[in-house]
Amino acid sequence: MCWPRVFCCRCPGPSSFPGPPALRFGKYPRRPARPPASFIWTPPPNLRFNNNINAQPPDPVIPRTPWDKRRRVRFADDPPVLIEAPPSPCETMVSFTPPMMMTPPAMCPHAHVSPELCSPRGSHPYLDWDITQFPSSARLFTSTHSHTAATLDGPATFPPTHLLTLSFADNPAHLHWECQWGPIFVRAQGLRSITVEDVLDAIYQYFNQPLGPADFATVSPPAWNLISDSYYQRLPRSPNLRAYDVRRGALRLDVLNGATKFSGLQPVGRDYFRLMLSA
Repeated sequence: MCWPRVFCCRCPGPSSFPGPPALRFGKYPRRPARPPASFIWTPPPNLRFNNNINAQPPDPVIPRTPWDKRRRVRFADDPPVLIEAPPSPCETMVSFTPPMMMTPPAMCPHAHVSPELCSPRGSHPYLDWDITQFPSSARLFTSTHSHTAATLDGPATFPPTHLLTLSFADNPAHLHWECQWGPIFVRAQGLRSITVEDVLDAIYQYFNQPLGPADFATVSPPAWNLISDSYYQRLPRSPNLRAYDVRRGALRLDVLNGATKFSGLQPVGRDYFRLMLSA
């Protein structure tokens, strides 16, 4: 018995109510495609001001806030009286005063040294003194063959001062020792000013101090040989006892390499002088 290959479904007739479309069953059952949706086009309203360029759009109604009624400004009939403020200091300066030219301070003149201290050796009068000897042994040579005792109680400078600074660093070797020991300071005794004796005493006390361990640490072997030679040459003409000099050992004046003759003071600055020494 042969069966038909196509089966059909007998559905009732269409009703008045909308519903899904009818289904047909065949070899390959499928749902029919839904027709595309259609939109209804509505033309825009024909506004009056669109056709007329000079037409104005409708005035919208803006609600007023409750406090707008209370904001009222009243102007006085007469203008207010203005109080003039006092002028500021800047406004009162009508004329400009140019700054005054400052005069530079005058340079302090160098103090004049007494004739006993300023003259170098060989120019009369000059002070003949060896710093290895006591200051009392100084002699003043007024000519080649005549000399007198130096006046040690006279003022050392004009005008008088109470403090002097002396530097003996006239070569690199002496500069090394002055940097280690410092300069020579001459101070007055009591209320009187510095005298010639004060200058000689300060120089003698400065160079007649023994060398310390810090000094020996900076001495090279060749330099130590020169210091030893100066030490042994100084012992025979020392005014002190030999045992005293041997116990003290090498002194500061032994590093001068024989330049122990006082040769005057040269002014460098205010109350600052350079000590000149010669062999």
